[in-house]
Amino acid sequence: MKLSYLSGGIFFILLGGIYFYFLRHPVDDIARVHSYNVPDKYDLYDPEMAPEEIRDQVVSGFQMMIETKNQLPQYVGNDMNCRNCHFNGGNSMGGRSCGFSLVGVVHKYPRKLPSGKEYTLEERVNSCFMRSMNGKPLPVDSKEMRALVTYMEWISNGIPKLESYPWLGAKKLTSSHVPDPKRGEKLFAMKCAPCHGENGEGQKRPYQLDYPPLWGNGAFNDGAGMSKLDMFAYFIYKNMPYNDPRLSVEEALDIASYVTKQPRPKLENHE
Repeated sequence: MKLSYLSGGIFFILLGGIYFYFLRHPVDDIARVHSYNVPDKYDLYDPEMAPEEIRDQVVSGFQMMIETKNQLPQYVGNDMNCRNCHFNGGNSMGGRSCGFSLVGVVHKYPRKLPSGKEYTLEERVNSCFMRSMNGKPLPVDSKEMRALVTYMEWISNGIPKLESYPWLGAKKLTSSHVPDPKRGEKLFAMKCAPCHGENGEGQKRPYQLDYPPLWGNGAFNDGAGMSKLDMFAYFIYKNMPYNDPRLSVEEALDIASYVTKQPRPKLENHE
């Protein structure tokens, strides 16, 4: 994997420090990480490389992904940013230490719900704002929504239309282990609390990484995917500790069973 640094000398205040980088994954890396043969060779795209006619929207969309709370305070109701789950703004191919990818996600929408209703990408974005960000939906025709969608379209540039995208989303961890929240509490204290706080409140450190809250008023609400044991366990197994994931499947399940039982905001009209 090679690092490709953003040209043009643009820097964002990111993760409590000043850095701005992009990962590039040749097709060989994708096949290795996902055991999947990608039909066409493609790399990930830097927002700054977008054509001039959409560049401002793409870069703006990236900034919103990275500093969501600062960029869109009227729509964010907690202390989270999109990058907390979508590392590098989703501009990755998933796998270890890459968070949840958004590359190719534009091809999955619109899609039909079991009810027969068409579900659009804009609706999916707003679902994240209402659940993961515990906030309010963006107007569908707003410049902010257009920037986010244009950004996702750009980072999906060159991705073919496929029957499935194995690097997207979460998979259920395979294990016969019964998740134990009591053991998870002890593991959390040892492995997670140094960054995320003893009470899951998160930490903000000047000029360093910030660590998002995992429960309490500043966290995602009970309607978010990350409030579900299977998704939370998969995410931490693949990504935690940050930049050096080394939890066992059993440890991830135990920690997830503890964290997902903690109090968090309620999603209005959520069943």
